[in-house]
Amino acid sequence: MLKFKHSLCLAAALAASVATARAADTITVVGWGGNWDKAYKEGVWDKYTELTGTKIVQEEWGGELAKVRAQVQSGSVTWDLISPEAPSVEIGCAEGLFVPLTPEITGDPSKYLPGTIMECGVASDTWATILAYNADAIQGEGPKSWADYFDVEKFPGKRGMLAQAQYTLENAMMADGVAPADVYTELRKPGGVDRAFAMLDKIKPHVVWWSSSTQAMQNLASGEVVMTDQYNARVTNDIVNEKKNYKIVWDAGFFYGTDMWSVVKGSPNEKAALEMLKWFSIPENQAGFSKLYAYGTGRVEAAEFVPEDWRKNLPTSPEHAKFGATYDTAFWVENKEALEARFKAWQAQ
Repeated sequence: MLKFKHSLCLAAALAASVATARAADTITVVGWGGNWDKAYKEGVWDKYTELTGTKIVQEEWGGELAKVRAQVQSGSVTWDLISPEAPSVEIGCAEGLFVPLTPEITGDPSKYLPGTIMECGVASDTWATILAYNADAIQGEGPKSWADYFDVEKFPGKRGMLAQAQYTLENAMMADGVAPADVYTELRKPGGVDRAFAMLDKIKPHVVWWSSSTQAMQNLASGEVVMTDQYNARVTNDIVNEKKNYKIVWDAGFFYGTDMWSVVKGSPNEKAALEMLKWFSIPENQAGFSKLYAYGTGRVEAAEFVPEDWRKNLPTSPEHAKFGATYDTAFWVENKEALEARFKAWQAQ
């Protein structure tokens, strides 16, 4: 009975959202490309187009906030709804690049996972950077921890590693025995960042650097590396669709981050984009993406609409979430520029 009432409430909310939508002829949505865009089209946007008649034009970007800033400052905004990473949303919101969102648009903020709702953004997806290995290349028992990832005597072979400080320093700290929940406390201590770089010094000769997830997966498939850090959905995609013998080591510890949906200030279809975001914030509609792509949602209730056998692939599933912690947006907003410069200089040494 409770489930029936819940369904009625959702149906009423959906009907109200669609009825009040001030649909534009076209809304330009900017996401992360590839299968990510494909999953959003098939799982979310096609449904909205069917309900409202609004055409959704998808474009791809690499998260460059400077591109948004240039559009807003020039007064020539061509993007309506975009998906930046959480730190970029915080910076862009402070600069007035994005439209502030109200609970009328997003729904009750208390219904969202920590870190998945902000003043100017609501989660488009919740992803994790995990340790994965090729079980064809590593016979017998595989790595169980980030310490194993750094141990080239125990597990010979090259390692794939993302060529940037953000997401990489965290893994180095976990390899040095720091629990995910304590990583940022340690990084903020005097000498904390030095400690992470000291760990990276140990593994550096055995690293194959990657800058795109496609490149990382190609390296794993070819045998150039035996294990890699990677975004969880890319590994799951190859396991499910390509029948690859890869393993994700969830209990090694991981961090989850959030990409957001933000409406660009001054976009030609600002009101229509907000109405579409309001519709998207209904749990059932959020789940449309996660059903097709192994990233979690923002709203807790959305998980109810993801099939149980697929839910186990999401970083936000109960069986995995206990091993994870959220990326500290404030830490990276404050330190990213300096740490990325230091990381590039260290790489070049």
